[in-house]
Amino acid sequence: MLEFIKENVEIAQIAVSLMTAIIWLVYLHIFLSGYIQQRRSSILINRGGGPDMQARCLVSNMGAQPAYLLDVLASLGTGDDINVSSVIDREELRKEELEQPTNVTGQGPIPSGGYVDIGTFEDVARRAGHSAEDGNLEDRCLKLVAVCATNQANHVVAAVREFDLHAADGGVRLVPRKLEARQIRSRRLRKKITSMLERLERKDGNAEIGAEFAGL
Repeated sequence: MLEFIKENVEIAQIAVSLMTAIIWLVYLHIFLSGYIQQRRSSILINRGGGPDMQARCLVSNMGAQPAYLLDVLASLGTGDDINVSSVIDREELRKEELEQPTNVTGQGPIPSGGYVDIGTFEDVARRAGHSAEDGNLEDRCLKLVAVCATNQANHVVAAVREFDLHAADGGVRLVPRKLEARQIRSRRLRKKITSMLERLERKDGNAEIGAEFAGL
């Protein structure tokens, strides 16, 4: 065996070098994967405090870095009738005495592991132009898109979650379609969301916005 190694010492050295390079590449891949995963944004849209319309709508930041909540968009349409509204501002509080003006909106920074309570789902539905008293919430789908800005993203980041609304015991029950919010990381979709926010601010082309919102 020693004679064989002596006779093929150059080949052995090349093999050892290749194995060392492969090991370092594997370590580099693991390190980069962990780094990217750690820096990646993660936004959750949760239902807290029960399954009905009095449950709180919570937007959480589970990323390693702080995020700034820019807006929460909502639709309660069915079929082709989709109207998109910004529901981030607590419009129902504007007539009340507030100690801090910032309490009127959910906009603001969310630390890592923190959350923002944007109100009850009934409040959210009312801001989107629908009222539970009208009896028009049943058999609809409430689609929410939370939009944030982070230091890592060149554009906004967002998450989508949908809740089916069903009649239950004289009220409305919220049933999430999936366990967690779906993260939007595609550059194309993030640019589309940015464009939607700009047009909503200008109140321009809501029909087109509805069609784009349905495709998120």
